[in-house]
Amino acid sequence: MTLFNLAVSKMIFFSLNTRLAYLKFKNRFLKNTKAGVTLSNNDKTTSSFVGFLNQGYDKINIGGGNYNLEGFVNLDFVLFPGVFRQVVANITDLSFIPDHSVSHIYSNQVLEHLNQEQLVYQFAEYKRILKDNGLISFRTPNALGVSYGFWFGIVPEANYDEFLSLGYPKDAFFYDPRDTWYHRDFFAFIHWIYADAGNIKNQHLSIFTPSYITKLLVDSGYEILKMTKPETSQIIVVAKPIK
Repeated sequence: MTLFNLAVSKMIFFSLNTRLAYLKFKNRFLKNTKAGVTLSNNDKTTSSFVGFLNQGYDKINIGGGNYNLEGFVNLDFVLFPGVFRQVVANITDLSFIPDHSVSHIYSNQVLEHLNQEQLVYQFAEYKRILKDNGLISFRTPNALGVSYGFWFGIVPEANYDEFLSLGYPKDAFFYDPRDTWYHRDFFAFIHWIYADAGNIKNQHLSIFTPSYITKLLVDSGYEILKMTKPETSQIIVVAKPIK
């Protein structure tokens, strides 16, 4: 049984690494031509965002889609009907946001769609735009936890009240019982790691584990206030910049 598990594990990680290399190669030559997608920001983007700042809304939900978080302004590539406060913007370019103007930056299922260079830029920009004592919080798939859950069973994200006490948005996503669908399902496992198989516009360009997230944040100058356990399906983090 040990040799069988070892062989299966090697096959899984070989297929994952092959898939990642293929997607990176393909993405290098693909141009995004999807209609309605904002590819560049302009003066309208800036004025729209500053307008919300002037109304007292200094929290942003990056890649917020059609989800309304209380007190947050959504930033996303496209316009979503029914969203109370939103700015249509290219979220890989945050230069339209003034220095030290934001008190909280949140994202859910967004960071994994950015490559290494974009991630370094994002966390540098977060530091630039955050006010003193500002926070970042995010939720992203956990490759380590998904691997554990595939074989042994799902470990739910826990200690919700502790996250809330540190500033995690009270109406943001946390553990979802539907996340258990990838247990012993190889297709679901691949989907969790890479998103839509074969869909270059909805793929994961970064694969996160708790140690990788920790290094990324520490190298970017952040203190992690709280992170979920290593075996959980999602990595949930609350952090703040080190001054």
